[in-house]
Amino acid sequence: MIGVLLRAPAYRLMHAVGWPRLRPVNVTISTTFRCNSRCLTCNVYERPVDELSAAEWDRVFRSLGRSVSWFTFSGGEPFLRKDLPEIVESAYRRCRPKVINIPTNATFPDRVVGAVERLAATLRGTSLVINVSLDAIGERNDVLRGTRNDYRLATETFRRLKAIRAENLVVGIHSVVSRHNVGEFPAIAEHLMALGPDQFIAEPAEERLELQTLGTGITPTPDQFDAAMEPLERRLRERRGSGLPTLTRAIRLVYYRLARETLRRKEQVIPCYAAISSAHVAPNGDVWGCCTKAIPLGNLRATDFDFDVIWRSEAARKERLSIKRKECACPLANAAYTSMLCHPGSLARVALHLLPGTPPASAETGMAVAE
Repeated sequence: MIGVLLRAPAYRLMHAVGWPRLRPVNVTISTTFRCNSRCLTCNVYERPVDELSAAEWDRVFRSLGRSVSWFTFSGGEPFLRKDLPEIVESAYRRCRPKVINIPTNATFPDRVVGAVERLAATLRGTSLVINVSLDAIGERNDVLRGTRNDYRLATETFRRLKAIRAENLVVGIHSVVSRHNVGEFPAIAEHLMALGPDQFIAEPAEERLELQTLGTGITPTPDQFDAAMEPLERRLRERRGSGLPTLTRAIRLVYYRLARETLRRKEQVIPCYAAISSAHVAPNGDVWGCCTKAIPLGNLRATDFDFDVIWRSEAARKERLSIKRKECACPLANAAYTSMLCHPGSLARVALHLLPGTPPASAETGMAVAE
């Protein structure tokens, strides 16, 4: 967060006039599109796979340097890559990020737990966040995620991860709210939070080119999402703690309001800083400004792994201009977090949620549009 705040004035200038062309502080790395799950909200496994090797990823991270404070290593299912620990350790060695986040379906308990134990011991000074994906309870979860015994395996992995004694490890649960589970989501969230995650995350299902879900109708209506999220938001406002989970709790409370307003209005509610403060690198080395649009700005193999060549290209400039003109709008959580921290009004709301007691109603309702 500090890295974003220090660079926020420059990012706002970059959004306004296209200069200075800073590297992103928040980068998502899709290590693979392969996945053993067949979720009703994601068809990413249908995308062709052409994966950078661990040695090639090392060159990517060397090019990014110390600019990145927050990495997300996603998939597909990232732990399908047996060299995932090597890739993550390379990012840590080259970039020294403050946070490394890995979402997982957690259906390979031994592999996931072994890798996390190794990484927690290696990533000194970096928070390692592991988010286990669960979208319902018991057999209903298995149906939504298209895998037999998904719930049993994922909850086993979750319990074993929680048993790891490492100060830098945060173990959370992540749920996708879709038309398939939105009606039952308050009960689902209550049950999953009772498992004791360090953080509980929910976001609306999206029709995204990256996930091959265009035209699937998986996104809940604004009214459905409102009803699903209200009990969760109330619970989060009551939770107190310290460290990274408390900070992410505050950010997510503001994000949930932003997400529902975006769904309702179908427009950017605050300026989007995708392709400025955040970026996404696909398994084959394509650099995207935003994974919802999934428009390649260039390929790192074609630039001898020089990230700046792509980030300062004409394609990148046009992508930023398109986003600035609000030609797109989505509730994508990862990009929204850094956009919020670059937006003074949203940042103020995050700060209010960090204060003792419940923020006043004025901090909970409405999102001002910033010009």
